[in-house]
Amino acid sequence: MRVPIEFSERSLLAFLASTRLPVVARLRSWIDGFALVGAAACGAGALASLAFAPDGFWSPAAPLSGACPTLAAMPWFLLAWWMRRREHVQRAATLLLFACALLAALASWPRGMIDAAWYAQPAIAALAGLTLGVAPGLLLAVAVAATLLLAGRFAPIPPALTAAEPLFVSHSLVLAAGALALALVGAITNRLLYVALLTAQAERRDALESTHALRRREKLLRHALRVDTVGALAGMVCHQLRNTFQVLMGHVTLGAIASDDECRRRLEMIEQAVEQAKPLLDQLMRLSHPDDGAVAEIDVADAVRRFLDHAAHVMPSNIRLAGDIGPGPARATLDPQALQHALWNLAINARQAITGEGTITVRCRRTAGAVVIEVGDTGCGMPADVRRRIFDPYFTTKPAGQGTGLGLTAVARFVRSCRGEIAVDSEVGQGTTFRLLLPTNDGSLSAYA
Repeated sequence: MRVPIEFSERSLLAFLASTRLPVVARLRSWIDGFALVGAAACGAGALASLAFAPDGFWSPAAPLSGACPTLAAMPWFLLAWWMRRREHVQRAATLLLFACALLAALASWPRGMIDAAWYAQPAIAALAGLTLGVAPGLLLAVAVAATLLLAGRFAPIPPALTAAEPLFVSHSLVLAAGALALALVGAITNRLLYVALLTAQAERRDALESTHALRRREKLLRHALRVDTVGALAGMVCHQLRNTFQVLMGHVTLGAIASDDECRRRLEMIEQAVEQAKPLLDQLMRLSHPDDGAVAEIDVADAVRRFLDHAAHVMPSNIRLAGDIGPGPARATLDPQALQHALWNLAINARQAITGEGTITVRCRRTAGAVVIEVGDTGCGMPADVRRRIFDPYFTTKPAGQGTGLGLTAVARFVRSCRGEIAVDSEVGQGTTFRLLLPTNDGSLSAYA
């Protein structure tokens, strides 16, 4: 599974914009707001300077040094807002910083290098390098440095400070060098942040892909465990179908030599036999279908009743299947198909443990905080060393080729996924009983304990 991320421009802003993070959406609104406020402030400042200042176009006495700086910067603020509306975040940020640098430079120029606003230029250069990256950030920093050098050489100097002109030139050189240095530091920081975020994004993508692959393998393993159960179930189904086919052939043979009324009666009996055999095939199809393990709230008692109805058609005649289901519903949240799979595994194991005639008893009752399902048989039982290992993967006491050792592992895995518990009581020659404790929706196993 690939993370949906595209890089239109290799910059920190473009990376953050491509991640669709909420903080980036807020950053976009900040760019919008700052660009519009800057354009509005520039327009208002230009009108105020032209209307109220004696020399309002460009003079040190006017607000922001007059209308010239504000009128020169206002189109760039508006262009930054327009670029942001077209989702060009980096271009909008570049134009916004350029507009700020232009406004600060033109507003400081009439006052000469004695104006403290020149110190905003290195800060703008550092911000450009940090946010815009190497190429646009350093390009804007070079423009800022050039402006500082020009201001140190050509900006007006008050007559009283003419003798200090070399000092102003040196001051502009220091500011220009500082602007370039800060822009370079910002650009390096930008690259480091970009690489760090890109690495984190790649790790997140790898983690998502690994999780997806793990879920896919888990689904295949779940299907493999189910197919193993289907193989054992198919043997009993084939035995029952063979008996059904013998009944069908008997009716067909006798119907061929019988009267019309007898033929109709035997056709009805054939239809009944086919209807009785149909659930066997339906159960095989449902059990072998690879599902995604959907969890739902179900009545476990009703699910056990349905299992008993299906199992009654499969068990051979020498095995008696008994059910003991308590009154009322027993609701729990679990995977219904996994529950059926677990019950079939336990019933098949019980069938294989019985030699000759025997009984398999399935009980279901609700207690305080748990639903208890018991599957017991009158088979041969298990010694203590076998009981300790029955839930281990691939452990089996069956001859080679007759068992995979995964059936009870799947049952234990299902119970753990329900946050339940599984226990077994067995003695050699006295049968075996598996007990499944599944927590209900209104309690926990601690209440049962």
